[in-house]
Amino acid sequence: MTLVMSKLDRCHTWIGGRSRKLERAGWLIYSMNLDTGSSPSLRRTLRFGEWLLLLMTVLIYVLDEASTPELIVKCIAFSTLFFCLSFILPLDRPLWQRRAYVVLEVGLTGVAIASGIELSFVLYLLLIKACFLLSRREVILTNIMGGVVWLASFTWLYPSLIQRKLPEFDSVTLQSNLYMTLLHALLYYASASIFVVLLGFVIVAERESRQQAEALSQEVEVLGAKLERLRIAREIHDSLGHTLTSLGVQLEVAQKLRDRDLAKAFDSVDNAALLASQCLQDVRQVVQTMRQQSSFNLKEALYERIEQMRQQGIATQVHLSLPALSLQLSYQLYCILKEGLINIQKHAKAAQVTLRGLVDSDAIVVTLQDDGHGFDLEQPLTGCGLPGMQERVELLGGTLQISTGSDQGTQIKIVMPYDSSARR
Repeated sequence: MTLVMSKLDRCHTWIGGRSRKLERAGWLIYSMNLDTGSSPSLRRTLRFGEWLLLLMTVLIYVLDEASTPELIVKCIAFSTLFFCLSFILPLDRPLWQRRAYVVLEVGLTGVAIASGIELSFVLYLLLIKACFLLSRREVILTNIMGGVVWLASFTWLYPSLIQRKLPEFDSVTLQSNLYMTLLHALLYYASASIFVVLLGFVIVAERESRQQAEALSQEVEVLGAKLERLRIAREIHDSLGHTLTSLGVQLEVAQKLRDRDLAKAFDSVDNAALLASQCLQDVRQVVQTMRQQSSFNLKEALYERIEQMRQQGIATQVHLSLPALSLQLSYQLYCILKEGLINIQKHAKAAQVTLRGLVDSDAIVVTLQDDGHGFDLEQPLTGCGLPGMQERVELLGGTLQISTGSDQGTQIKIVMPYDSSARR
């Protein structure tokens, strides 16, 4: 009896040994970088892996001294059949075709095992394929179906193997050892298949995450392009729009007066030259701020604007007690106040302007007030000045408050958070 059990163990080891060799090769292939970013690369990876394992199976049977010519022919035939099926991976096909593909491979694997050809690795490859072809619930059902087919095929094959090696083996002992062998085989298949299914789920999840990341990246790129266009439009309007408008007006005046009053025409040309110089300076400030390559002095830039207003006869009072701010914060605040000062010059007809700036608690508070005509906040805005100011304040995480009315002047109050991240 001991001799019989020993021979049974060797028989089971012979079958399981071939399975383990092929499975180790399979894990080696799937432990490599599996590019699942696109369907063609996924098809190629699965296809090449299956071809390599099929080739190794044929070599094992050809080089094994215990293999008969009949087994070698069967091995080559089934390997050729699975080689052909590897070209038909219906990732983008309808669901019924994907299900039919899975059922066909499971059935053919069962027939191959029942014929004496150890192709259990095809089931594990199929489980990974099923993770891409079917839903998770159907993958689990495929795993169960594959286990049933594998055990049924092994049960069919087992008596013929034993009787071929041990003609004296009686049916009672054969049946009792079959149950024990099938139990071990079931545990082995369950552990291996569960690992394969979990691995497939991880690969599918990573593939879906990558696809979602690519979609989000494209959305962010589109949104970033829109924001960049808005920012450039705002920069052009705030830095060049008003100056170029005034430049055009001065040149038109010079054209009209060149034949009637040459002295005034030259004055307009001189003013146009100053405005052109101001345009160039604004462009340099914008470029320097974008590149973050030089410092920007907020107080000096504001005093230059205030001086231009004084030259036009507008009385100004400036009370600035602001700390050193970051380059971006200083420039954005300058653009906001510059827009307000230009609006006062063009529309308010004010005689006096007051500019105050200080730090109150954890906030920067800046107010710009004039005694001009004011305007009606209920009327729709026709320009881009106030919306641009509002956008800049929101980008800095602050609030913009406007108090105005007909013949009441206008007050613009800017409140922005101030902490260590806003310091230079």
